[in-house]
Amino acid sequence: MNFTQLRCFIKAIDNSSFTIAAERLNFSQSAVSKNIKDLEDTLGVTLINRAHHRISLTSAGKYFYRVARNVVDDMDYTVAYLQSKKNDPETLLRIGVCDTPFEQKILPIFLRKLRESGSNLNIQFVFVLNNSIGELLNHHVDLCAIAREDVDIVEDIHFEPMVQGKVVVACPKGSPLAEKSKISISDLIDRDVFLLDPNSSLNVQLNFQTTLINKLGMEHIKFVQDFLAMDIYVRGGWGYGILPNFIADYQSEGIKYIPIDFHDISPYGIAYMESFTNDSVLEKVASTLKKAINEYLSEDKNK
Repeated sequence: MNFTQLRCFIKAIDNSSFTIAAERLNFSQSAVSKNIKDLEDTLGVTLINRAHHRISLTSAGKYFYRVARNVVDDMDYTVAYLQSKKNDPETLLRIGVCDTPFEQKILPIFLRKLRESGSNLNIQFVFVLNNSIGELLNHHVDLCAIAREDVDIVEDIHFEPMVQGKVVVACPKGSPLAEKSKISISDLIDRDVFLLDPNSSLNVQLNFQTTLINKLGMEHIKFVQDFLAMDIYVRGGWGYGILPNFIADYQSEGIKYIPIDFHDISPYGIAYMESFTNDSVLEKVASTLKKAINEYLSEDKNK
């Protein structure tokens, strides 16, 4: 078994085609097929169903794909990291993000300010939702933008807070609750409420969502898969969304975010391993990110 066989297998599955996999790898189709067949012979199991010119994974293939994907990704991360250290130890910085609407707005500002400051850092963003701790521990990322509650269970991870966490209600503009300065839980009784699916949510959301469910009951609560779906339902006037302030898109048209009368939750910031010893890079990233957040929030207030 070798990495060429693993890459052929992964590319074929990702593209549902031996032909496209061969084009992406700059191999012949026969070479891709042979590598995958050799891999199956080594393992002693069939990984791919080859019927009617379509390919699909067998049960063994589904299991092996997850393992192979992790192995190849780990190697790619390691190679990129070592190459960056060889050429310039200060340039590559991998930042884990959760791709929330809030991050989609502040990160371009962060990059602009970083470039304006004359920094030579090469920033790479890595999607880490629900696996932030693992990505840090495995050194797939150097820093991680996340809520503290999602990473503070590991002693070797440090956290630099950026935004105090609060729970807010996404209200359709013109709705009764949108006129309030603060919303109480009792205001939400018998109203349609959208929460994020627990299977796709940050840990910090699960705790306050559990509290809300206990107080409001499930009759009027609906779960949505992601932030975009919640935004669409709320702007369409189908109900109210409840989420942390560091996820919300305060510039979203048709939505007004109102604080809920609820205790503060875990803050949002950047987490990093104790072994990350480049204090000057950490200070630069932290200060620039804070400036980006402040600029974004001040733009919202000035609207």
